[in-house]
Amino acid sequence: MKILMTGLDYKSAELAVREKFAVTKERSKNIISAYMDLPFVKGCAIISTCNRTEIYISTQDCRQFNIAEFLCGILELDAGKYIPYFTQRNEKETFSHLCRVAAGIDSQILGDDQIITQVRESLESSRANNFTDSYIEKIFGTAIKAAKEIKTNIIVRSAHVASAPYKAVEKIKSIIPIAGQKAVVIGNGQMGRLTAELLLNERAHVTVTLREYKKGVVLVPDEAETIGYSKKYDVIETAQIVVSATTSPHYTLRYEDFIKLNNMPEIIVDLAVPRDIEPSIGELPGVSLFTIDDLGDENSSLPDDKMVLAEQIIEKNMQNYYKWRKNKEKIK
Repeated sequence: MKILMTGLDYKSAELAVREKFAVTKERSKNIISAYMDLPFVKGCAIISTCNRTEIYISTQDCRQFNIAEFLCGILELDAGKYIPYFTQRNEKETFSHLCRVAAGIDSQILGDDQIITQVRESLESSRANNFTDSYIEKIFGTAIKAAKEIKTNIIVRSAHVASAPYKAVEKIKSIIPIAGQKAVVIGNGQMGRLTAELLLNERAHVTVTLREYKKGVVLVPDEAETIGYSKKYDVIETAQIVVSATTSPHYTLRYEDFIKLNNMPEIIVDLAVPRDIEPSIGELPGVSLFTIDDLGDENSSLPDDKMVLAEQIIEKNMQNYYKWRKNKEKIK
């Protein structure tokens, strides 16, 4: 049995390309199901985040199967145009890469606090739909174990420092003082909630949009105001700051509606992939629009000495994985 993967990320593909391959949990289920229908695929998982989309498969005989080409077919995208953005890795490369991804070493934001949870959720989602086999389970489980060790012993961060919401708030602070400003957070998922908390910590007046105007049904910081999603423009018109972080496949702010506002916010941060904010809004006078790609660290790599230690942890865990695989295949 072999484990193979293919993927694109922020290093190989700009946001406009990555967002075409960003998939929701429900869409991921349909995509994995299509891979699992192939007779030589025994297990499959997808990692889809702001930074990357990656497909992992276990297979007995993949022949010359191109994982990325198959994905393009499912998404009805031109394979010839997009395959050059993908990297396909063999098993050894796959394990090392997955460890780096889960630990946040390979993220735009070094030590990204959210990625290890996203990798775990990818595995759990596949498992819940009976899309994993023992090989996918083991390689993900071992990589997550290695990532925890790397994050605990090598990447030392304080709460929220290594997260897109934290970087968003830092970006805003570098432009205007946040205290006393009115801010709107569109989306009350994990990123939206954390953004609201961080803005409140900076003493902003924060309003969070809800799909249904029922505070208490969803988790929203107690100090934040709430408003129905359909009324978002009413509060945006009086705000200086807007941060959008949803999983919507459509724009949350559209140019044709935005230009009708009597007053426009000074700063808009779009944390979503695919993007929430229609890009042309950023061309309006007096409006500064930032995307996830504007928030990365200037130096997003570990110092050489720490990277050596991380590689030692990866190598140790990779040997454990291969020992497990050797014993499993010996039993067969």
